[in-house]
Amino acid sequence: MSEALFPNEEYTVMHFTLIPSEEGKPMQKSQVCGVYKSVEEAFLTARLLAVREWQRLRSLATTTSTGAAPAAPSTWQVIDTEFGYDLKRDHLVVARFWIYAKPVLAS
Repeated sequence: MSEALFPNEEYTVMHFTLIPSEEGKPMQKSQVCGVYKSVEEAFLTARLLAVREWQRLRSLATTTSTGAAPAAPSTWQVIDTEFGYDLKRDHLVVARFWIYAKPVLAS
């Protein structure tokens, strides 16, 4: 029996976020952040990207323009899920870094 115990797969890290459309309504945007040979490497990358995005967005949220009243404090969280990592501000998911497995076809 020469069949592998586990199928040969590759793991794609995807970044999902909402952006305003021309009409001002939220629209989902997705971006491939990398393809990895191990699920561990994909999850490590997804977490690193989620933490970087958390730091960037938290910094933007705390920056106020001159003369503007300070914004109410927000709770920011990076939450691990079975699919990857979600970035939440208060109760709203603002970004997702999810991993998708795909079989690699033998050539």
